[in-house]
Amino acid sequence: MWFDNLRWLRLAAGAVALVATVPALAGPDVQQWTTANGARVLFIEAHEIPAVNVQITFAAGAARDGDHPGIAHLASNLLMSGTQKMTADALARAYEDHGAEVSTGSARDMGWVEFRSLSDDEQLWSVARTVAQMMAKPAFPASEIKRLKDQQRTSLEDEAQSPGDIAQRAFWKAVYGDHPYGHDPLGTKDSIAAMRRADLLAFHDRYYVARNANLAIVGDLDRAQAEKLAHELTAPLAKGQPAPALPPVPRLDHDVTVRKPFPSTQAHVLIGRASVARGYERWPALYVANHVLGGGGFSSRLFSEVREKRGLVYSIYSYVSPMADPGPFIIGFQTRGDQADQAVGIVRDQLDRFLDQGARQDELDDAKRNITGGFPLRIDSNSDLAGYLSMMGFYGLPPDYLARFPKRVADVGTTEARAAFADAVGSAPRVTVIVGGGRAEQGGQGTQ
Repeated sequence: MWFDNLRWLRLAAGAVALVATVPALAGPDVQQWTTANGARVLFIEAHEIPAVNVQITFAAGAARDGDHPGIAHLASNLLMSGTQKMTADALARAYEDHGAEVSTGSARDMGWVEFRSLSDDEQLWSVARTVAQMMAKPAFPASEIKRLKDQQRTSLEDEAQSPGDIAQRAFWKAVYGDHPYGHDPLGTKDSIAAMRRADLLAFHDRYYVARNANLAIVGDLDRAQAEKLAHELTAPLAKGQPAPALPPVPRLDHDVTVRKPFPSTQAHVLIGRASVARGYERWPALYVANHVLGGGGFSSRLFSEVREKRGLVYSIYSYVSPMADPGPFIIGFQTRGDQADQAVGIVRDQLDRFLDQGARQDELDDAKRNITGGFPLRIDSNSDLAGYLSMMGFYGLPPDYLARFPKRVADVGTTEARAAFADAVGSAPRVTVIVGGGRAEQGGQGTQ
């Protein structure tokens, strides 16, 4: 699993960049409606290939784990373990017989089910009815619960051997504390052991409901057929209620430095803080500004100043990941352990200088050209489009969001970019996490 969350970061940020690459594009025609039992639907009609891609997202991610850390991850994986009428093997055969690809997953904000099917009636409707039963009436058999618990514990053990994963876990905990974003979506060995089948069923019955669902449909259907498909998928679901809003993200009152020992010559470093929520009005300007700082790869300022001029890091990047609550701004890099503190100091200095001075006009122009013209727009994958619609539907973005984004990027000026970055990142207290590099001691203001 990506935690946090490479797949959805690509949809929430990278997908926006992809759609922004060709300013001449008017944007796909996104239709939307709400089903009779309250699920929101976004639909793009695409007849180029005889297939349909669907993603159903629920506000059923790790932020809803409550007293059972890791339960969202386990529940989403268990959906493929059979229904009340079909075993896991029978379910897999049913999908295979119709040539369908079906998967489930979860992250901090959401759980999801996605599938791809041929669009002809003989295949599509059978697949849709089976997926609907899988979502509405899962079996959660005891044998599968045990097997997937063991698998989840193994994933935790793997995390403990990865300095990058250790750094991610420490960063999220330091930034978000007791907020629902602060715990590892995999949970802990103790929390996994304590989960009962009744807990999993209760989680499913609360969150896998129609009014907590968003559907993204892309493919070889007209509007009437898409409405029928949305009905087939959601009608078996309990109507339920939307998940409640998450609590406010806590504010740091001082800089925090976390050092974690790890037997490696390289140090993995993350620097950042909570930033903005999805739907942030200045997102295009913030996106362009971050592209200049560290989101533009080899052309970014951090790469030039820290990698090329000083040779202190192997790679370096920055990104902002908006979520339902303010998601993180992160600068990440790897460096030799004996020069980690020097690299951290220079990166902090570059960040402060960028906050103070903003992007130069030439940097901004290059970034906008890169975003709007660097990658020819080739949305020839229904799966990608469905992913973009899922992001829009889940976070309540308007249907013309993708179509408007290129012009909004093109209109960004240096003053707007600087103001957006200062507002979203600012000089507020930050978290620095350093893992590995041969140092076991901890130090610095606010060290945890």
